[in-house]
This record gives sequence, structure tokens and C-alpha cells, in this order.
Amino acid sequence: MQPIKRIVIIAGEESGDLHAAHFIHQLKANDPTLEITGIGGRHMQAAGVHLVSDIARFAVTGVSEVVRNIQLLYKTFKDIKIHLATQKPDLLILVDFPGFNLRLAKFVKKSLHIKTIYYISPQIWAWKASRIKLIRECVDKMAVILPFEKKIYEDAQVPVAFVGHPLVEKVSQHKNTNDMRLKLGLPLNKRIVALLPGSRMNEIKQHMPVLNKTAIKLCKQMDDIHFVIPVAGTIDPLLISSYFTDPSVPFTLIQGQAVETASCSDCAVVASGTASLECALLCIPMCIIYKVSHLTYMAAFTLMKVRYIGLCNLLQNEMIVPELLQYDCNPEELSRVVHTLLNDSSVYLRMKRRLEALKLSLSAQKADCSIAALIESEMQ
Repeated sequence: MQPIKRIVIIAGEESGDLHAAHFIHQLKANDPTLEITGIGGRHMQAAGVHLVSDIARFAVTGVSEVVRNIQLLYKTFKDIKIHLATQKPDLLILVDFPGFNLRLAKFVKKSLHIKTIYYISPQIWAWKASRIKLIRECVDKMAVILPFEKKIYEDAQVPVAFVGHPLVEKVSQHKNTNDMRLKLGLPLNKRIVALLPGSRMNEIKQHMPVLNKTAIKLCKQMDDIHFVIPVAGTIDPLLISSYFTDPSVPFTLIQGQAVETASCSDCAVVASGTASLECALLCIPMCIIYKVSHLTYMAAFTLMKVRYIGLCNLLQNEMIVPELLQYDCNPEELSRVVHTLLNDSSVYLRMKRRLEALKLSLSAQKADCSIAALIESEMQ
């Protein structure tokens, strides 16, 4: 009889929790006896993972947010070190969340010698390039999701596999149809603007006041507009609705279903991150926004070495989608961009064509293997 295999997975944010749950289902289907524990959130828990901590629901990111939650992070780090030493898993899988996961990889390499896969690379091509030295020393295999990342690691002599982007297959299943609007309870005779403020509490606090004022301005300019907000599982819908105090703004809140919501919208305003790439792969014209605390912005501004923060722009190395960041993320600028997207067909169609070209290029990239196949191979 084969001994039971044990895996520990660390995913500290909502998107990582979701991506991890996807490959966990595949692993469990191939080996129902597999024991999986770790750090994550509701998606991993629903996939059958015993959670040592559900830190993903707190969505801690940014300098000031990390400082505010330092005790939680310290306790979680201590708990997972004890768990790894006790569990002695066959494999440790780190999913994104680099501030936490790279420290853990260093500890594991020095003290526990557990084979480690890192899935979804830190954005070393954007900032903190020096992290690649730590990765080379402490990670046994990188599993990257962007085609150009493979060469970066190969050049640095880090074992790497390109496993494809998890969103390409997920998003390709959705079409912009009236049937989806009916299913979500959205009007068929209005122009739908999807507002995706983010899944973290600090993103909601920074973005929602701007989105509310933008919606008010747009409603004064157009009478056939309707707003829809898919609310992430980490956020209370009542918090989102509390920002919309003007009765002249028609809006619908939907629990989750961000991809479905964006797919049947005319355009979107989306916080930089996973959702912006989802909208890009849906070929939905959009504007990318992002605001952080002044402390976080100053730290990021000092360290950033790329021209864009939207993945769709980074992948094409040009501004195919407008980005309104920090001080530019204001109701005046944002309402101007959305108004143009909804009323200038040449701008709208040009952006749509460029997003279609991006989707085609990502879909055409052939992965070395799936993340589930890589995990199974490394365990053997």
C-alpha cells in the first residue's frame, strides 16, 4: 500500500486562494487520499483543505496595511512553521503572497528541507528584482503563469516551468449575451458599466468614494446608464451600498460572479490586479484604477521599474488601456474616460480590437504542463 502523500499550500490572498482551489480539485480527483493543509481562505476550505489559518479573508497588502496587521501575520507565520515541522509534508506549494512566502521559503530551506514549488511568481520584473537571488537559493521549482517570466528564471538558472495563466481557460467560457444580463437581473435597455473596486478592505476604502462621485457625474451626463458592482467574498455588500447615497444613481450589487458581470457589461472600471486581466481577456473596454495610502505609494514609487501596472499593458508593453493611478484617480478624470468609452465608437472599437489581439497571443502560448501535473511530477 502506497503511503499517503501530504501537501501544504500557502495562499494569503483571495486570488491565490481561488487559483489554489482550482488545482486542488484536480489533485484530489487524481488522488482522493491526498492530505492537503495550509493557509488560505474559503475557496481552499471548500476544496477540502484543512486550514491552519484563513488569513486570505483579511486580504493584507501594502506597507501601511501590513503594519496594521503585523501581529496577525506574525502569529500566522509562527503557526505555519510549527505545522510544517510537525506535518513534514512531501511538498510545500507557495502561491503568490511574496512578502510572507519568501520569508517562509527561506526558513524551510534552512531548517526543514522540504521540497518547495512557488506558483505565480512575484513581479520581480516590476520591482524588487533582487528577490530572484533568494528564490534561486530557497525554491526548488518556479511555476510561472506569464510567458516572458520563464526566460527570466532560465537566465538566472532557476528551475522553472510555464504552466499557463489560470484565467485564460476560465474567462474563455463566458460570452457577452443578453441571457447573462437577464440571469443577473440587469436591464437590457441600459448601458452597463461594471465597477470592480477590488477584494481588499483598503482597496474599497480608497476606490469607492471615487467610484461613487464618478457615477453621480456620469448620471448627470447620460440617462441610459446603469452601474453594477460584483462584490468580492471578502467584502460585506452593505459596506459597498453605503457609499451610494444619491438616489439618482441606479446600481445593482451582485455577490461574486465578477467574470459573469464584466462579460455582459459595455465597459468597466477595474482596480489593477486579477480582475483587470479578466476584463482584458473578456475584451471589455475599460479603465484601470488604483489608489493606496500615501506611505504605500511613496514606497512603491521608489521601487517600481515598469511603465505600467495593468497586466494587459505590461504584456503588450504599451498603453492599450488607460490607467488612472493615485492622484489621477479622481472623479473628473475617470468620468471623462468612461464617457469617452461609451460615446466615442472609434475609441471603443480600437481598444476592443487590441484586447482581442492580447487574448489571442496569451491563448496561443503553449504551456510546458499544467500546475496540477507539475505538482504530481514533483511529488514523485
